[in-house]
Amino acid sequence: MELWLIILGSAVVAFVTTGVHALFRKRVQPSPLAEHNEVTAAVYATFGVLYAVILGLLVSHGQTRRDLVSEASVRESALLVDVAQLATAFDSTMAESLARACLRYADHVRMVEWRLGTMEDHSLAHRIHLASMWQIVRSIDPVGPRQESVYRTLLERMSDLSSERYERQAATGDHMSMFLRVVLLIGAVVTVLFLWFFGMQHYRIHLTYTWLVTFMLVLVLALIFALDDPMRPGVGVEPTDFERAASELRTILAK
Repeated sequence: MELWLIILGSAVVAFVTTGVHALFRKRVQPSPLAEHNEVTAAVYATFGVLYAVILGLLVSHGQTRRDLVSEASVRESALLVDVAQLATAFDSTMAESLARACLRYADHVRMVEWRLGTMEDHSLAHRIHLASMWQIVRSIDPVGPRQESVYRTLLERMSDLSSERYERQAATGDHMSMFLRVVLLIGAVVTVLFLWFFGMQHYRIHLTYTWLVTFMLVLVLALIFALDDPMRPGVGVEPTDFERAASELRTILAK
């Protein structure tokens, strides 16, 4: 639904821009404009390439952040199941407590954190669940060489879990500055306005160019702003990995 709204909004903005261009062309005849087409085209090409490079870099950066969140989520959710599985080597009461703590962690991430996204700071609640897991792990007293070996592995998995969590949060929190947003919007406006200074004889084709350029620019800007939140529904990463982890953890608790 959100994707259709973005496309529809982009089309509306393109139609409005084309309408304003049509009014501009009624006041300015194309013949005088055609005399400056060579100079305008050279300036437009230089500026267009520069602006296109900036857009490409931002799209690449946003997609890289999304991939980092996705990869960290896969590893983080898998480590939750590993921790619960390793805990079965110890006392049943201890193992159940740790598995339930892992389940609360997974449920918090997929049901609370993913819905809040970047709207507010939810890291405190996240740290509480992780601290609860660490508290249970530290209270384990391994008996015998087998449990000691499993305990060392369990500590490694918990350390890896913390690292993956911090990596995911770091990628999620790396947001675009307001200054950069303003520069992108100004660049888009200037790019469209440059089309008005060409003197094409085919009036309708000229307006079609304006519509197409505006439509694509708005779509690309919408993509960049959407990728600024790697957890945004539709464009960002979905919490499916944590949903699978929660299902596996419930299976472990049911045994």
